[in-house]
Amino acid sequence: MGFPYGTAPLVILLIAIVSGAAAMLSEATSPRADGRPDLIFATFSKEHAAAYQPAVERFELEHGVDVQLQVVSQRALQGRLQSSMQVGADVPDMVELLDGTLGVFAKGPVEDVGFVDLTEHVHREGLYDRLVTSRFGKWSSRGHIFALPHDVHSVMLAYRRDLVEDLGIDVSMLTTWDEFCRVGREVVTKDLTGDGVPDRYMIDLPADGGDALRLLMLQRGGAMFDEAGNVAFDNPAAVDVIDWYVRRVAGEDRISFPAGWGQNLAKAMTDGLVLFYICPDWRLKQFESDVPSLAGKMALMPVPAWEPGARRTTTWGGTGLAITKQCGNPDLAWKLAMHLYYDPAQLGERFAQTLILPPLKQAWTEPQIDAPSPVFSGMRVGRAYADLATQVPEEQSSAYMTLAVAKLSEAYNNALAHFQAGGEANLHEVARNELKSAAGRVRTVMERNRFLRDGAEIPVAAAAGTAKGVR
Repeated sequence: MGFPYGTAPLVILLIAIVSGAAAMLSEATSPRADGRPDLIFATFSKEHAAAYQPAVERFELEHGVDVQLQVVSQRALQGRLQSSMQVGADVPDMVELLDGTLGVFAKGPVEDVGFVDLTEHVHREGLYDRLVTSRFGKWSSRGHIFALPHDVHSVMLAYRRDLVEDLGIDVSMLTTWDEFCRVGREVVTKDLTGDGVPDRYMIDLPADGGDALRLLMLQRGGAMFDEAGNVAFDNPAAVDVIDWYVRRVAGEDRISFPAGWGQNLAKAMTDGLVLFYICPDWRLKQFESDVPSLAGKMALMPVPAWEPGARRTTTWGGTGLAITKQCGNPDLAWKLAMHLYYDPAQLGERFAQTLILPPLKQAWTEPQIDAPSPVFSGMRVGRAYADLATQVPEEQSSAYMTLAVAKLSEAYNNALAHFQAGGEANLHEVARNELKSAAGRVRTVMERNRFLRDGAEIPVAAAAGTAKGVR
């Protein structure tokens, strides 16, 4: 049967059908008409970007979309993002945030935070239970989750296995900080040349406290802020840690040396000036690349506990992935986030590439997690960090984290100055008073922010229960 309206109309109709299908296909597989990719994803880490690139390419093929991966310096990313959000300028669809920076974007009312509230998404996907739950604290504000955790960053001690064994030290016996310090004083920290200056130290600790002070306080059960967002670093745990730390970096009981970073650190390690180093998983790759001559001479051990049987790790650093409210396709952004962060099939190979343990517990069964490390004397470094991951203490985010960390450092340095000037008399009391004064100044500043004061009563854990109840 012929076409009832003749050959010419039939040809026109076929051309229209073919043209329409071609247009639809073109729209689905090409950048948008305005030239902007379907998603723009900005990260501050070139290492992360390199690891994500193959997964992004697979995602583009599977979904017929164009994703632009940008690497921007951390300072520029934070500054530009903050100012762009304030004036309503264009921002990326997805961004990776550095630990401690969420609070910069969450100083105002919750509804004005420039990131999509992911709380319901997290619970709908079951992520709150499938991930290391403590990691959500860093990426939440007033009970709302605004970014997805990229990592766990549990901490171990890396050490010069060859030198430690030569000294007859059994690391399996270094289960508490008391025992670690005793061995440090009696066996390791020695003046070997007779010039009055020790030639070998037990552990690398920054003299100004740095991040080490805060992560040791977390291990002991202290916190910079509590779950309700209140200042908490004038707690007894912080007093104890400052008292302990001051004695480890100065005076007769000193066992530490500030090895620093980069070339200074590499030389301290290769010379054997310091034997033990605080080592979150992200530092493993740095050691591999910076001191290749120590391959096979290094090993790892859990962090000594503050009390027998207590926590053997802490945490240092973190990255979170947020979706901005300006994102034109948040559903697509969520799919990409799940693809990059929580697809178990990709996470084993990514661990092999970065040595950063993912927070998705399901991924810890991937064979790469149990691969022996030639640098760390054949140890299964992934399994070692995974075994400690669920012990990682929770740390809350705050818009005032930077100020609080500065005040904690100020309190520590005043206590150190007191010790260096007059010895250990009243050191504990001085540390307590300095912390109380420093925390009070942060509380005074925070009191001026009505948005946080009026909406700080919902801890993340409570919000988790609420969200589960409404599913």
